Amino acid sequence: MLDLIAEFLLNVVLIGVFYWPGWLFLRVLTLGRYPPRGEGKHDPEFVAVFGVVLLVVILLLGYA
Repeated sequence: MLDLIAEFLLNVVLIGVFYWPGWLFLRVLTLGRYPPRGEGKHDPEFVAVFGVVLLVVILLLGYA
C-alpha cells in the first residue's frame, strides 16, 4: 500500500507538476540538447527534479 502511495506521489505530483518547468530549464541550460524531442530516451524524474530545484531557487531569490 505504501508503494502505491509513493508511486502515485512520484508520478502525479513530481512528474505531473514539475516536469515542464524542468524541461524548459534544461532545454535552455543545455542549448536545446537535453531532454531530446519526441521519443528520445531521457529520465522524466531527473527532468522533474530540475523543475523542483528551479522552484526552490526562485523562491530563495525572491525572499532573500
